Amino acid sequence: MERNSNIPIRNIYYMLSYAYQTLNLSEYKQIGTEDFKNVKELYAEILSIGITVLIRGGLSKDYMSVEETPNVIKGKIDINTTIKKNTLVNKKVAVVYDEFSEDILLNQIIKGTLLYLAHSNKINHKMRKSFYGLLPYFTDVTAVELDLRLWKNVKYNRQNIRYQFIVDVCRYLYEELLFDESSTSQIMKELKDEQRLSSLYEKFIYAFFKRESDYKVSRPQIQWDVDDGFKEALPIMQTDLILQKDHKTLIADAKFYSENMVARFEGGVAKQKSSNLYQIFSYINNWKKGPDEKVAGMLIYAKTTALNQPDHVYQVKCKQIFVVSLDLQQDFNDIKKSLLSYADQFFM
Repeated sequence: MERNSNIPIRNIYYMLSYAYQTLNLSEYKQIGTEDFKNVKELYAEILSIGITVLIRGGLSKDYMSVEETPNVIKGKIDINTTIKKNTLVNKKVAVVYDEFSEDILLNQIIKGTLLYLAHSNKINHKMRKSFYGLLPYFTDVTAVELDLRLWKNVKYNRQNIRYQFIVDVCRYLYEELLFDESSTSQIMKELKDEQRLSSLYEKFIYAFFKRESDYKVSRPQIQWDVDDGFKEALPIMQTDLILQKDHKTLIADAKFYSENMVARFEGGVAKQKSSNLYQIFSYINNWKKGPDEKVAGMLIYAKTTALNQPDHVYQVKCKQIFVVSLDLQQDFNDIKKSLLSYADQFFM
């Protein structure tokens, strides 16, 4: 997709550094001064450093349930499995016990990524050799075949949160390589590009205001303002960003699409995407506001190469809805100024 390929790699690095505070560690400092030909090189360099940092700190372990038929009984006897597998014929019983092991999903994803990258011709020889050299540290970890569904099963807590940045970058890089190989049509390539960067874009917008502004920054779920308390089957209203200051609340949603506006037919008038407007309108109307509180909504689109870009302010039922387009191709200092100016439209 032309728009995404034109985003400077340096700006993607800055987006990552905001979205993930880990990238500000001293080990990553050299990355900010390097030039990369494409985003795959950036992700690969991050992984080569980040996985080494993880190994140095020790791979995380957790208690895993193990089922086997050993010669010596340990743990709990599993009667059902013993009968099902007829292990008594060999004078054995099936047992189940917990083992404190490195063979957890997070380590499995990293090992699977290392194996995938070590054999990918999309990665340069020096980097492939580096990834191959890290594999011995994952000897006790199961080698899983990578699948995007693996990441959906990942859960973080205080003990393993240090993995989040690296495991996310594993996904970013895997998707880049996977879709390069499998996507043939231009339409599919645009859809894949949109999916790959949308989550990073959302994380970046939130983290930017958290670090660079003096607003109260949060991203709570908004509860439906129902009359009878019945909420069964209503969709979750999960916000991307909420800014608050001086009895004012701005509910913002980050949007990263291949097309920001739509026309009913070729050459027709470009219109706002109705689903996005309905979404932000629902947010501001269901927000439980205080007696003197003023609430507004904002859609922050990533600018595309199309001629028509969203840049509007609507006044609906005494509430403002701002629609803006952020140019990710401009210098990063200008990106920062643009984001702050968007909020200023409401708070100033």
